[in-house]
Amino acid sequence: MVVKEQDEKSNNLRELLSSFYGSGSSDSESRFEPPDALQGIDLPNFDSDRYISSLLVKTPLDRLRDRHVEMAAEIKTLDSDIQFLVYENYNKFISATDTIRRMKENVSGMELEMDQLLKMVTIVRGESDGVNASLCKRRERIEELNRTRSLLRQIQFAFSLPHRLRKCINTENYVGAAKYYYGSLPILKAYGQSSFRKCKEESDAIISTLIKRLQAKIKDRSVLLPARAQAVSLLQQLKHPALETSTSRKELHTEDEKDFIQEFLDESVKFREIFPNGEDHLLHISTEFFDDYFKTVNLSLQPDSGEMLAAELNISFRQLLLDVSRMNELFPRANLLDRASEAVENAVRKHVTKQFNCLNIRIKASLRITDLSRKPDSQQPPKTLKAFLEIAQKTIIDGSLEVLQDLKELLVKSKSYFARWADEYTDLVQGGFQELFTNLIDHFGFLCAQSVETPPQSDESQSAQTVTPSLILLLSLLSIYLYQTAVPQITELVGTWFPGGGAMGSEGRPAFVPSEICRFLNTTGEKLLQQYVDVQARNCSVVVRKAVNTPNWLEYKEPSNIRSFSDLLLQEVGRIQADVQQLLPLGPTRAYRHKITFGSVGPSQSASVRQDGHRSASNLPKVRSQLLERDVARPLTEKVEIFTKVEYNQLWVISTVVKMTLKTFEECVRLQTFNRGGYQQIQLECHYLREPLQNLVDDATVVEVMLDEVCSAALERCRDPVPLDTVALDRLVQAKKAKTESAEEEAPAQIGA
Repeated sequence: MVVKEQDEKSNNLRELLSSFYGSGSSDSESRFEPPDALQGIDLPNFDSDRYISSLLVKTPLDRLRDRHVEMAAEIKTLDSDIQFLVYENYNKFISATDTIRRMKENVSGMELEMDQLLKMVTIVRGESDGVNASLCKRRERIEELNRTRSLLRQIQFAFSLPHRLRKCINTENYVGAAKYYYGSLPILKAYGQSSFRKCKEESDAIISTLIKRLQAKIKDRSVLLPARAQAVSLLQQLKHPALETSTSRKELHTEDEKDFIQEFLDESVKFREIFPNGEDHLLHISTEFFDDYFKTVNLSLQPDSGEMLAAELNISFRQLLLDVSRMNELFPRANLLDRASEAVENAVRKHVTKQFNCLNIRIKASLRITDLSRKPDSQQPPKTLKAFLEIAQKTIIDGSLEVLQDLKELLVKSKSYFARWADEYTDLVQGGFQELFTNLIDHFGFLCAQSVETPPQSDESQSAQTVTPSLILLLSLLSIYLYQTAVPQITELVGTWFPGGGAMGSEGRPAFVPSEICRFLNTTGEKLLQQYVDVQARNCSVVVRKAVNTPNWLEYKEPSNIRSFSDLLLQEVGRIQADVQQLLPLGPTRAYRHKITFGSVGPSQSASVRQDGHRSASNLPKVRSQLLERDVARPLTEKVEIFTKVEYNQLWVISTVVKMTLKTFEECVRLQTFNRGGYQQIQLECHYLREPLQNLVDDATVVEVMLDEVCSAALERCRDPVPLDTVALDRLVQAKKAKTESAEEEAPAQIGA
């Protein structure tokens, strides 16, 4: 409490003194300044008259009296505080005054002594200058003699340098020899071509021997590393490049390739100990080793022949990471990790590409065997088209699944290698399937363009490039299988196992577009099926053209039998039916439709012609009249739809082939001229073909109408159009059928015999 009171009292005293001397703070001014004062009373520029006048004008009388009392109290307080301050510090004032008096007395005596000292220093300096002047010449002489003595010592050392160097080399004191030579090097350089020429030549020869010994010591693996490092240091002192002793990576490893990487690292550590300042040179000569190493790595990860599985690649990747990590610890500036990542990425890209290429080859190989499906000389029963289709489908599904599993295993077990380009890897896999299906579509289109007619049965096995109609039909069904089953299944697996991915190409389109592939496959399947129909129709048309164009119809006799052309045509249609029955469903049978082609004779008209055919030529005007009626009705009749929308069923395929063949039959007949026998032969063959073809197509009426068109065309081109009656036609057809059945019964008996 006492200390606190003293501090408070001291603070009040300081504030009073500050206010009295005009350097008080704003707090003290605000304490004593009345609220209505125009200017602080304690400030140096205080205007007392203005202050008084302001108080008299603005302050009431009672407040003036209060202010007077306050100011009188403040004056008394200030007087007492000042008096207390003076009494309290009186002794200090007296002591300060005495000290100032004594200092003044001492300073006056010191000035005299300083003057005397200055005079003495001046005298001593003069004497010293005299001594220096008298000894200057002797000092210069002594310095000259010292220089001469030093030079003589150097000359003596230079003349004795060869002897010293020989002695050091003989005692293997290579450090001393290097020290002596390096110390004499300035003199030898300056006077080596004149006075010290012989001495310099001897010394250089000895140093050359020393350098060879040091180099041999560095290369000697039996010498300890400290000694070899010391030899390197001495060569550097002698201004000889020590790194020339190891200029290639052959110095870093021996011939033992058992663990060449560890050996290389050991030799690199030794090299650093021997050549402390040779880091750049070590990195330079190691670059050749790294190039060879990564070249070997690329060859092992990307073999030109054979196929590596994902498990083998994962093992190789792990070993590569271990080896590169070991080397990267010693050579961080060599960017080995980046080169290893690049090697892994290239290997993975090539692996993915090779997987899809192998799958593409397997799929195409499964299609080539279709060309060998029919082997007449083979004892084993030939495989059916359905079996070949199942093989191709199994190859596609199983092969795609194997590829996906392989690439998935590569991604899961080597995830650390795909951290930077995981999306690119996903795009790579998806793009592989896009390219695979695109190549298959192009291959199917190429085979469709290269399709040829079915070769005769007597031909031997066909070449791999021959495209049979059966192969075209199989490709069509395989395209639909890809469109409906394979692509959706593969898309689901790819989306599950390889989600995400980025965007490939400048257009930013996805790597795998299933909808686009399915659209192309659907279009390709329809083209292939239409191509199959066209090829088979051409084959049947060849038979028809030969049958119509070969005979001389103007000299043809009355028919007594049905030509083999009809059997050949039915056999061709039967082969088509055998093919499509293996791969296509039957399809819906259409209801009876009566569509008459332009210029056709209706069923009633053609029947009338057939019934009246047994009459004599006197009825010829009536026939001509019927033909005229047909020509008049031609613009008003309906057309037979030959080319309709593609349908994947047996009836559509066979019906379209039959319609195209009969249309060819009609056009060929229109180009010929017949006599009565020729016309009746055409009529007989149409009657024979009518029932078998009607049983094969979806609409029997179409076959009946188109055969009637053939008969009508022959009637138009006939000079004596007298048709056979129905009884004669039926008798000849039945005879042909009986003959065919007996031949079929005899064939198994002959085979058994």
